[in-house]
Amino acid sequence: MNANEISPKANARMNRIKIVSRIVRYVILANIILNVGFWLIYTSPSSFSELSDNLGRGVMFILLQVLLCVWFWKLAQLFHFYERGLIFASETIRCMKTLGLLCVINWLFLTITSSFFSHPVITKPPSVLPLGVKVVVTSVKTHSLGFFSFNIGGINFGMLLAGIIIVLIAWIMDEGRKIQEEQELTV
Repeated sequence: MNANEISPKANARMNRIKIVSRIVRYVILANIILNVGFWLIYTSPSSFSELSDNLGRGVMFILLQVLLCVWFWKLAQLFHFYERGLIFASETIRCMKTLGLLCVINWLFLTITSSFFSHPVITKPPSVLPLGVKVVVTSVKTHSLGFFSFNIGGINFGMLLAGIIIVLIAWIMDEGRKIQEEQELTV
């Protein structure tokens, strides 16, 4: 067998990757269409007027929707590269890096949105309470850990962490690809 030929086992594996990638890509594209369709159908004119009353909130909402659609589009593009057999190609790695950066940008937008546009409502109980009424003061949990949930002081760092990990994995794949290319050139 020639060194440049693909073994039958590898060819069967590649065919499975292509089939699964095509199915996943179609599901992602359908998801984009459904999300945009539902957003357009279920967003009433009154909600647009509410968003236009608060211009900053409306702009952030639209930017987040666009960012979500771009993220899904890049994810579909990644599976298109897999379908074409470009598993460790530079285009695939660049697409993965973009997905990670979009996660980080999404985290920034959500953090800005939640810090600027949500204000906690603090009310004091009346000084004179009716008989039998008690006021219970509870504390807010300031940290929690979970899968893609890493809260500290009310800010969720999970999406930031996921984005950074995706970028790091893409970087490692790119370095591995470069090492393999250098080894192939070595005689």
